[in-house]
Amino acid sequence: MVFNALLQKPKNVTFESQEKGEKVYFILRRHPITNIGWLFFSLVLIVIPLAYLAFAPNLEDTFIIRLNPNYEFILIIMWYSLTMLYTFESFLMWYFSTYIITDKRVIDVDFTGLWGKRVSEAPLDNVEDATYQTRSFLNILFDYGDIFMQTAAEKTEFEFDSVPKPGMVHDTLTDLVEARKRRYR
Repeated sequence: MVFNALLQKPKNVTFESQEKGEKVYFILRRHPITNIGWLFFSLVLIVIPLAYLAFAPNLEDTFIIRLNPNYEFILIIMWYSLTMLYTFESFLMWYFSTYIITDKRVIDVDFTGLWGKRVSEAPLDNVEDATYQTRSFLNILFDYGDIFMQTAAEKTEFEFDSVPKPGMVHDTLTDLVEARKRRYR
């Protein structure tokens, strides 16, 4: 449940700016399949020093300069430290960049690295139009896509990128918007 990209009506879940009595309908993240790029790159970064060490004894007669073993060790430690930092930051950006839909508003939390985040929100009353889109074979195969919302708020467009089950989320979102607007008419 902790690593789910789609939490529907989660129990015992709160968030930073949640108002009293506000019900959470969805907590969304980008679909896990979108992590393949940085995961693959991280694996390549892990393999590079191993490949170097495997072929290092044969590098005596080539154009590649062999370093002092002490320097090699220091460079490899630095390489793996940077690789771990890149992988950890990529995971954090996926995990903490969330989209929240409540019975009162939509919230877009963008984690911008190790030190920052940007939070945008709009009341459901201000949502004027919501659409969703799937663009590729992978979107259809793994059932994920983008949801776009036009709002009358300061931030005029909200974009939920690569969320799981965009059709279901869109239907629930539009139902919440309609119910909210009917309640205040």
